[in-house]
Amino acid sequence: ALERSELFEAERRARGLAQQLARTGTLLATELDPGSVLDEVVRQAPSLLDADAAVIRLLEGDELLAAAAVGEHAAEVLDSSVASTARLAGDAVQSRTPVAVADARDDQRLLQADPMLAVGYASCVAAPLVGPEGAVQGVLSVYCVAPRTWREEEIGALMVFAGNASAALSSAELYQSVALQQERSVAILSNIADGIVA
Repeated sequence: ALERSELFEAERRARGLAQQLARTGTLLATELDPGSVLDEVVRQAPSLLDADAAVIRLLEGDELLAAAAVGEHAAEVLDSSVASTARLAGDAVQSRTPVAVADARDDQRLLQADPMLAVGYASCVAAPLVGPEGAVQGVLSVYCVAPRTWREEEIGALMVFAGNASAALSSAELYQSVALQQERSVAILSNIADGIVA
């Protein structure tokens, strides 16, 4: 009976994660502005894992820049950067696999490497944002105030969500680029004095 109860609970959690992933995937698919995609991702990620905060760090050169954040102390972390080789976020980027920490409160190296852990969060799971062409765009990190052992299905759900986020971000950036080119072409054609034969 206990095994059956545990199996039922695991199945219920997995079903809940799948339903939430479907909802968030639909929300992300409708966004065409990269900034809005980032904001939506950090809003949805904590609720996906029943966590307290989330940060997206985008890879710019050799650094990971915090481009969007939600949760207590999020404003302090926004626009901060960490090295792309730093513990946790950097580990996820370098290995292209998720990295989870159950309790970072006594690990000074982790506290120094991650500003969110430094301001009081105890546990974290980070998933790389890998674009459609295989390039790493950054990392999505989710935090809890209390120590927490991250379950395998939660880490898997965050990886799927990070994949959806990467695809949505790439689509939004492509749309923005095409719209900018179109505006440029219209401006050139409307301001040209000579006739053009196409």
